[in-house]
Amino acid sequence: MECCQAAGLEEFLDNKVAVKDLKKYRENGPGKTTNLLLKGLLKEGVAGLTLLDIGGGVGVLQHELLKNGVSSVTSVDASSAYLEVARKEARSQGHFDRITQRHGDFTKMANEIDKADIVTLDRVICCYDNMESLVKLSASRALKLYGVVYPANHLLNRILTNLQNLYLRITGSQFRIFNHSMEDIEKIIRDEGLERYFTHKTFF
Repeated sequence: MECCQAAGLEEFLDNKVAVKDLKKYRENGPGKTTNLLLKGLLKEGVAGLTLLDIGGGVGVLQHELLKNGVSSVTSVDASSAYLEVARKEARSQGHFDRITQRHGDFTKMANEIDKADIVTLDRVICCYDNMESLVKLSASRALKLYGVVYPANHLLNRILTNLQNLYLRITGSQFRIFNHSMEDIEKIIRDEGLERYFTHKTFF
């Protein structure tokens, strides 16, 4: 992640956004795409496995998988605000002792982070300019399961992404959103020796 994007992410994903996301989780549970990712992982069984959750936000996947038998979690996030809110929620859910938090850009920390049975990136790839590095390094840390959610690369999504980035530019934010090629993402994953066993597509 380029320095400007990292700084923009810290600014964009602030405490206000994190608290809003936590409230949404507490009131409604995991969102639609997160539930789809959970469905795919739980289909294989997660009891006793370790989790590396990259860009996990307030910890939705972490808590849901811990409830279903995951033994421990390493959470890596570039937003200090999200990590702070996630830390409080972990205490509230009684999972604090089973979650290790790391703050920073995963692509620059990957070699310092142990491999895990499960690696997840739930709507994270779209926040990285250097998709190739993120996907390759994260996929290489997965011992058993690798779960990702990312935007469909069709015309409407590309238009929406450009409009969102135009708004961000006008408002002075350094943060940008990326609509990477699905074919390129999947090729990198396959090159790391992983095979697709579960997929679900929504329009966006």
